[in-house]
Amino acid sequence: MKRISIALDDELYRKMEAMMAAMGEVNRSRFIATLVAEKVSETVQAPLASIIVLVYDHEKGEIAKSLAEVQHDYRDMIRASTHIHLTDRLCLEVVHTVGGGDRVRELVSRLSRAGRGLRFLKVVNIPQM
Repeated sequence: MKRISIALDDELYRKMEAMMAAMGEVNRSRFIATLVAEKVSETVQAPLASIIVLVYDHEKGEIAKSLAEVQHDYRDMIRASTHIHLTDRLCLEVVHTVGGGDRVRELVSRLSRAGRGLRFLKVVNIPQM
């Protein structure tokens, strides 16, 4: 294990402490290591599982249709998707994938350009273990 030292400005440090408290985390090293591991996993090239979280306004343009069309183009790697209604307009969709990092990034790139109405997109990559 390597030890490192980092410098954070006061405001960022306070935000980190507040986030740790909200999560019930008391170990700064573990908290920072987890954040670094999450970022590193986003660039993993080996086969991996990914969860893509999308929130969109289904009444804006053809966003729902566009998202479905993109997903059909990646049916070889999409294992499942779930869809729930957050409000009368907003939908949350979670896409579960298994595939290489390049292919996941390609899918995410296409989803991010699906059209007006996309409000949120987050990817969680899980490296092959």
